[in-house]
Amino acid sequence: MDEAQVVAQLQQLMAEAVAERRGLVAFSRLAAADLDRMARRAEQEALDRVGALLPTAPGHPVLQEISRLLGSLRVALRELEDRPGIREESRTLARQELVWETFERVAAALRVL
Repeated sequence: MDEAQVVAQLQQLMAEAVAERRGLVAFSRLAAADLDRMARRAEQEALDRVGALLPTAPGHPVLQEISRLLGSLRVALRELEDRPGIREESRTLARQELVWETFERVAAALRVL
């Protein structure tokens, strides 16, 4: 599969993930915290799938940007886990924020948002 096909496949994957996240609003009976948790899980799963589809050494600029974003996420999550003195609640919120930001940036790089 050439890199243009990978970009198209990633666009489809992210469009579906964005739609899934938006669809969570239909579960209005759930608490806001539960909706947020479900959205972050959907985002993380989408980012994992994106990472699995990326070529190891992408040449396409969009794929390079996505690879950089996912690499930055991995580093930030590792640094967060290694940081001492943070309550688990705060660590979880920070982890969720990092995932959300990266999901948004990947979707924007693919012109899905």
